[in-house]
Amino acid sequence: MPDPPPRPSLWGRAVADPEFRAALIADPLRALAEHGAGVAASPEQVRRLEAMTPAEREELVREVVREVAVRRAREQWGDRFWSPDHDDLPPPGTGRPPEGA
Repeated sequence: MPDPPPRPSLWGRAVADPEFRAALIADPLRALAEHGAGVAASPEQVRRLEAMTPAEREELVREVVREVAVRRAREQWGDRFWSPDHDDLPPPGTGRPPEGA
């Protein structure tokens, strides 16, 4: 009999599912109980989220989503384009005016 498909990680589901992401920020245990069927979450991840305030959870989740988006863009496009995680200016001709203009 074939192995069951792997369960999505807590963070993978949070990135892919806006409804789950919002529920995770509001109440991690309830999110896992109501929306987390098949999500792989370690007890330590759940304890860490539960110990945070909703504002702290929101910042953490937003940072995870931001990091995944930047990595995905870099994998897809490489360094041909400026990305928001760079502190320097984008390459010439990208439509962004020079600093101080």
